[in-house]
Amino acid sequence: MSQSIDAMLAMLATSTREVFETMATPLDAKPPRSGGVMAGPCGVLGIIAFAGERSGSVSFYSSEAAAVKVTSAMTGIPEAEVNGEMPDAIGEITNMIAGTFRTRMAAAGTRWAISTPSVTIGWQLRTKHYGTVHTGLCEFTMPGGEPLFVELVLTEE
Repeated sequence: MSQSIDAMLAMLATSTREVFETMATPLDAKPPRSGGVMAGPCGVLGIIAFAGERSGSVSFYSSEAAAVKVTSAMTGIPEAEVNGEMPDAIGEITNMIAGTFRTRMAAAGTRWAISTPSVTIGWQLRTKHYGTVHTGLCEFTMPGGEPLFVELVLTEE
């Protein structure tokens, strides 16, 4: 690995906090953990794949209620009036997290291209990784206590 997963997770956590402070709301963060897995399923998933020197994905997970709060903070629309804007807002925040992370990684010498975001809204969403992958999880809390998660998945080199 050109960068250790721990170093990459630190950059991903910093990127996530920076994007949220600019676009939505400040977050409290727990220390990122290599090999971390989600404590439970979520209702909203935004995912961006990347390929280049390394390949894998960056995923954003939240409850639907947290996603509505993020959308409201990003758009200025009152939470009760958020309607069809939520998938676009979650796609955009996922894209901004992955893009900011990609920029940090490029500065550290690792370059890749990222895909467009894909957003899934459902019930008890989880991802299943096939093949040999390395995972890491960054856990955050929004004001009011809503948890958010950002997962890094790296395919085996």
